[in-house]
Amino acid sequence: MSLTMATLDSVQLLSEAAFGCEHLAVILSKDQKTAGQFKEQFRKLYQSLAPYSKPDTVAVPTTGLRTVESLKPKYHCLSCPEVCLGTTRAEHTADSGHAFYMDSRSRYLFCQKCVDFVYDHGLDRLRGPTGKYEVLGEFQKSTILRALMNIRSRLTDGRSIWAEDSATEAYVKINAYKNPCINRGARGVWNMGQTCYQAAILQAMLHDPTLTAYFLGGGHDVHVCRVKECLACATAEVFMEFNSAERNDAVSAATLLHHGWQKSKDMAGYRQQDAHEYFQFLVNELHSSTPGHVESYDKPCQCFFHQMFYGELRSSVMCHKCGQTTNTHDPMADLSLDVQLQHKKRKLGRSTASTTGTLIGCLDSFTAAEDLHADAAYHCEKCGNTPQRASKRLQIRKLPVMLCMQLKRYEHTSNTSEKMNGHIDFPLTLNMLPYTVKKDHLPVDMSQYMYDLSTVIVHEGTMDSGHYYAYTRLENDKWVLMDDNKVTVVGVSEVLRQDAYLLFYSASCLRTAKT
Repeated sequence: MSLTMATLDSVQLLSEAAFGCEHLAVILSKDQKTAGQFKEQFRKLYQSLAPYSKPDTVAVPTTGLRTVESLKPKYHCLSCPEVCLGTTRAEHTADSGHAFYMDSRSRYLFCQKCVDFVYDHGLDRLRGPTGKYEVLGEFQKSTILRALMNIRSRLTDGRSIWAEDSATEAYVKINAYKNPCINRGARGVWNMGQTCYQAAILQAMLHDPTLTAYFLGGGHDVHVCRVKECLACATAEVFMEFNSAERNDAVSAATLLHHGWQKSKDMAGYRQQDAHEYFQFLVNELHSSTPGHVESYDKPCQCFFHQMFYGELRSSVMCHKCGQTTNTHDPMADLSLDVQLQHKKRKLGRSTASTTGTLIGCLDSFTAAEDLHADAAYHCEKCGNTPQRASKRLQIRKLPVMLCMQLKRYEHTSNTSEKMNGHIDFPLTLNMLPYTVKKDHLPVDMSQYMYDLSTVIVHEGTMDSGHYYAYTRLENDKWVLMDDNKVTVVGVSEVLRQDAYLLFYSASCLRTAKT
């Protein structure tokens, strides 16, 4: 024990400057044999791990054994042949004392005692000319910048210890900064067996700057959360993987998928799911996973996800006899808009086949007053609680930050179910003021009602089978087609031609403030 403590004391001052961390410094500065063995194991393991994992046979719920590409990184111990998952790494370190692992996908060095990836210049040189770190993510960047600052503050004979390899020093300094490449963020999501509905919804969320700031800024602290199978923790994991490095390969949402199965029997299993229903399910679970959230309608919820996704509808019923209006308010996570009207008119011969519906027309119909049918007559209190003719109108009382609109293409009757194909025109910029409750006595700030199109989700197929894919706008206003793990740059004209099923609009005022 005294020898170990002495070794730690002797290297602590130099560890941050010359090594990735103080624990690595103990090994690499101990003696030539120990350091040499560790370096050789690092070099061999780095060369043996291919850039992509080999297919593994894994047990999949409801379907037995399947051979799939590994979607989650494994951690190879540098002191023994043990291979761990992220969930078993700490246990192996506690049992064996082995602290260092190599990530199977990135081949970065991980220190379990630091619980972080670490960068060491000497070990990096063992990777060879083609084995340099690729462009580094934020969590590696901070470690490298800290090391660079310490190294520059400790000069030997007036020279930096990097002087022996100035080319490597220049490479690391350049790539330690976040690269604003236009491809950043253009990463797909793996389809794990008819999970395209999940991939499409995640693309709408992963490219939203407000959600990104929340999850990467520790808005949901995964280290203190005690919610069992928490979907917010699983979603945070996807955001962190998505933004962790400058890579273009797809990300995995396996944990999020599994937790969703545990939370809802309707969502469990490898079968077709509706993307709209999954969005509603995920938003509700994110809200429920937030500490301090409120479930009662009597008290407003101030949690982040309620502010982000939930708006409020006002339903007004007006008596035709006395003019009294009764208002009720209900939360909304999206707007389901009827696109069947023009379709029905064409079938009845009351409209030409060339008639094209519009999103504006759908919103106008949604917020227009309609007479209540006789069999649902309104009993007016002011008229002695007697049945009277009345009309009902829906308006938006509160708008969310991210507005989701479903174009209802499915119609179910007692005899048949039908999907309506056809184009509905939708704009890049949308003014929501005409569909809200107007306050005539207050000045109107138009910026609070302007929304920009952010994601278009398309369903291709029939009622019983099909495929979802998403068109998403990147931060530089470029558009990409996200078809599971495949990413294709497209023009805005192609986006606007799509037969949309779900439309996501983001509040322009937040986007303007960000830029």
